[in-house]
Amino acid sequence: RAVAADMEAEKALGNEKFKAADFPAAIEHFSKALDIQPTHVLYSNRSACYCSLRKYDEALSDAEKCIAAKPDWGKGYGRKGAALHGLGRYNDAIAAYESGLGHEPGLAMLTNGMAEAKAEMEASQDDGGMGSLGNVFGQPDVLQKIAANPQTAAFLADPGFVAKIQSLQRNPSAIGQHLQDQRVLQVMGMLMGVNIQTPDAPMPQASAPPPKAKAPEPEPEPLTPEQEAALALRKEADEHKLKGNAAYKAKDFDAAIGHYEAAIKVLPGEPTYYNNLAAVLMEKKDFEGCIAMCKTGIEKGREAKADYKLIARSFMRIGNAYKKQGQLDEAIRSYEDSLMEDRSEEVEKLLKQTRAAKKKAEAEAYLSPEKAEEARQEGNEFFKRGPAEGPEMYAKAIEKYSEAMRRNPKDHVPYSNRAACYQKLMEWQLALKDADRCVEMEPTFVKGWSRKAGIHFYLKEYHKALDAYDRILKLEPANEEAKSMTEQVLQAVNAANQSGEVDQERQARAMADPEIQAILGDPQLRSILGEMQTDPKKAQAAMADPTIAAKLQKLIAAGVLQVR
Repeated sequence: RAVAADMEAEKALGNEKFKAADFPAAIEHFSKALDIQPTHVLYSNRSACYCSLRKYDEALSDAEKCIAAKPDWGKGYGRKGAALHGLGRYNDAIAAYESGLGHEPGLAMLTNGMAEAKAEMEASQDDGGMGSLGNVFGQPDVLQKIAANPQTAAFLADPGFVAKIQSLQRNPSAIGQHLQDQRVLQVMGMLMGVNIQTPDAPMPQASAPPPKAKAPEPEPEPLTPEQEAALALRKEADEHKLKGNAAYKAKDFDAAIGHYEAAIKVLPGEPTYYNNLAAVLMEKKDFEGCIAMCKTGIEKGREAKADYKLIARSFMRIGNAYKKQGQLDEAIRSYEDSLMEDRSEEVEKLLKQTRAAKKKAEAEAYLSPEKAEEARQEGNEFFKRGPAEGPEMYAKAIEKYSEAMRRNPKDHVPYSNRAACYQKLMEWQLALKDADRCVEMEPTFVKGWSRKAGIHFYLKEYHKALDAYDRILKLEPANEEAKSMTEQVLQAVNAANQSGEVDQERQARAMADPEIQAILGDPQLRSILGEMQTDPKKAQAAMADPTIAAKLQKLIAAGVLQVR
């Protein structure tokens, strides 16, 4: 469990660095996570980082490890395809994408990647002799140069343009495919240090020529009968949709369903209407119906090559429906599918919340006072076998008592039980820690105080042992064991005091005790101690004061002060 937690922590740090485009740092965290516990997801993530750094050989190696770990996971083939694409091995990339689609048909990462690989392969086969021009895009700092130039910086606001530049970085020979975009021409000129004139770039003339008279707008071409019919259907379907929206806002869900179904009947290939209908089913708590409708919408959207954001929203709604039903694993998977289509802050937040809810639910499911008591009783059985079968029984008992603590963190008894095991194994500090925790949780638990007193007595911390037995006698004034042990501790204190020998180890532990330090730091007591060394009668007078006497007895019991 601890190993998995460490791995997840490194993975989360890697994800954060990846989102911030700090790919070297992300690789470092993913590598640490892989050292702790290798998984196919970690290999996939690190492969994506290497691709972003254009280290395609390393990306390919990780992608192949990902596939070896989980051969039926489509995303692993997507990583392999991207790496092969970057290496210019288009046929191999297409084959990788096709293999992935054999496992996960319709996965956007694979269909989109295969389309790009095919397009660049065709462009590279016939670039019209212009491939060498595209070499300027092979520079690693192209995007930084575009951002630094005032005339080109605004182009980066268009994700489509950024995608073109990244495509040219991978395959400069595909330049001929993008020369119709005047922005690409302008950037190419900037990178080459020449002024390539485009319709958007000003001519370097001393004075601009007078503006030409605006040519009259051409008359729009008449629609074909087929276009007119399609437009009419769209208009009819959208009218049903608007009525459905109005009914939805008015909470008239049955009416909204009727209108959305009418829209679907008119245009069955439009995914938007399925999403609208799914939203109504969600409100009616028909979660299974909502999920089924979203999946149909996704299928229609794929057929119509709909916007990725629309598909992403369908996956998000599926995730919400699963979450409402408490099916958190399915919800997490749906949110992840949504983010594969389109990165959305809203979905990222939902995914984070759902993962946290799953972790909490798993922890709560583990809690059980009944199972905790079962584990404690099993621990007791191992403890009883200890004298005959040896230390291994105490170690097994510790495991059971620890399980009892995890299953019922509010129960103080397992701490006392585990302290007894540590005593048997001579692990006195661990035993004391458990005994302290036991009486902290339940200050009236006599057995816990007895356990604590016995540990202090063994460690020759007699002042603390006396304190613990005193607590028992306050709870149970007639407790014979506590009375007997108090006498035994006092005898040990007197014997040590009369021997005249100084136990250095005992004294060092006492001096590290905050209570003893506080007593020795009292100016009045320090003065009395100094007088006692020169005039023994002062000691008798000091002992007449109950407060001073208690402090002196504490120092004597701790072994810090000896009186003969």
